[in-house]
Amino acid sequence: MLWLVLVLALVAAACGDDDGGTTTEATATTTTQAESLTQTPGVLTIGSDVPYPPFEDFDASGNVIGFDADLMNEIASRLGLTTEWVDTDFDTIFTQLATGRFDVVASATTITPEREQQVDFSETYYNSQQALTVNTGLNPGIKSVDDLAAGDTVGVQTGTTGADWATTNLAPNGIEIREFVAVADAYNAVEAGQVVGVVSDEPSAVSEVANRSGIAIVQAIDTNEHYGFGVDPARPQLLAEINRVLAEMEADGTYQAIYDAWFEAPAGSVLYEPPAPAAVGTEENPIQVLFVPSVAAEDIIAGGDLLAAALNEATGLFFEVAVPTSYAATVEAMCASPDNTIGFIPAHAYVLANALCGVNVELKSLRFGYTEYWTEFIVPRDSDIQTFEDLEGRTWAYPDGASTSGFVVPSGMFASLGVTPGDGLEAGGHTEVVRAIYNGEADFGTVFYSPTIDAANTPIWDGDPAHADVTDSASCVIDGNGQIDCNGEFPRDARRNLREEAPDVIQMIRILTLSDPIPNDTMSFSPGFPADLEAQIVAAMTAFATDDPEGFATAFNAYSWTGVADTSDAEFDSIRTILESIGYSLEDL
Repeated sequence: MLWLVLVLALVAAACGDDDGGTTTEATATTTTQAESLTQTPGVLTIGSDVPYPPFEDFDASGNVIGFDADLMNEIASRLGLTTEWVDTDFDTIFTQLATGRFDVVASATTITPEREQQVDFSETYYNSQQALTVNTGLNPGIKSVDDLAAGDTVGVQTGTTGADWATTNLAPNGIEIREFVAVADAYNAVEAGQVVGVVSDEPSAVSEVANRSGIAIVQAIDTNEHYGFGVDPARPQLLAEINRVLAEMEADGTYQAIYDAWFEAPAGSVLYEPPAPAAVGTEENPIQVLFVPSVAAEDIIAGGDLLAAALNEATGLFFEVAVPTSYAATVEAMCASPDNTIGFIPAHAYVLANALCGVNVELKSLRFGYTEYWTEFIVPRDSDIQTFEDLEGRTWAYPDGASTSGFVVPSGMFASLGVTPGDGLEAGGHTEVVRAIYNGEADFGTVFYSPTIDAANTPIWDGDPAHADVTDSASCVIDGNGQIDCNGEFPRDARRNLREEAPDVIQMIRILTLSDPIPNDTMSFSPGFPADLEAQIVAAMTAFATDDPEGFATAFNAYSWTGVADTSDAEFDSIRTILESIGYSLEDL
């Protein structure tokens, strides 16, 4: 991380000034390479609460200047972008960023867990702390927060970590906390004797004290906080590029030159070198285990916790399970946290993640004896559709646009074979597609196919798409175990998931044809994951599947995994070709 030895101690929340609205623009060298990084091609739109010197301020011409401004202008220049600054209130700045009003926030912003729930953050670029500033002429006896008495009033800026700190540490002692939208108004109040003191970021306090008479910083408050640039969570590649350029600037001396132009350590401050971040896989920095939301989140979490416990026992490492809100969010999270994330993601999501930030695949799942599965085209058993070409112009039910077997692969097949289906019905899931065909809501549907097994759970399909269906659909009944039994053949394709609602689902719906094999879902690792830990976890995962198959199957019940197998990036070239042929990108995921 960009922990910086020469910057001020620890960090606090940032803020700014007025009621917003002023927009200024600074130019930078433009290239076409980075146009796709931002919401407006070629322009990096930056939200900031100006003025908040020395981080952001206006010059006589209305341009944004300051430490943050110089850093962002240099970053934009190296990315081939121009900069457009949007002046806005700090207390709503993260909501505006999360809803896409700008690409980044550069506003002396402390990284906090609460803010990380709304937006992404760059690596740390500044360490700071809070400070207590008082009017020494009116209150000469106040040397620290310990000298404040019940009934005293302290000013803070709304929405900042200074406000949070004062509310937590001073308000319980009877000290009144008065909030100001603009930090300059808080300093006006202490200068006029309307409040006893102000708690705010120390660098800002230094700037205010230098330009006012009668006030002074009496205490630096060590809050161990760190500044980062907030980034629109919809722009993971922009986040990666900002981090890359920040590292370049630190290495080539540009960061230090900009820092030296704006800062001088204030009297009484402590130059701070934070400890190294906790090692990946410790309790303080657990490995993030992400699953895509293809089934109910509670089912995934329950199995994921079992997996985490088994891997912890085998490796001594700590894991934290989560289910992001979408397939795309899962990929973005892997790229945004490149050194400590594992993703259980399907083939097309892996291909996109690999292209986006270099996510690495290690294992693929074993399901019902196979390490691949197929797209299954289903039609009513009495349908006149007999060939793939007969799908021309017919209504198509598919799970959703993020489904590999239900949408991506069939879209590629349609494109390559010159078949154009008619109206589409996004059913919402594989079972819902089967229901739609059963109820006559569409002419055909696309779902996953896993081969039929016998009573000993042995696959009995010969690999010929013409033999993918059961031999005798009329014989199918629900057996005592609640499974579909077709005279000793047990279907495992998507149709079986409707069996409780429609016991005659196999009699009513047939398989038209299958796609080429699709690699099963993957166990993939973020691009910077430590190689030694990756090898250790892969070995533990393989041993778990081999040595405790029942426990493994329970952990992966939501996905029907029964084992794992080694894989490599080359096995996904067919999916890569399909995605390229239909123009499928992360925005479609």
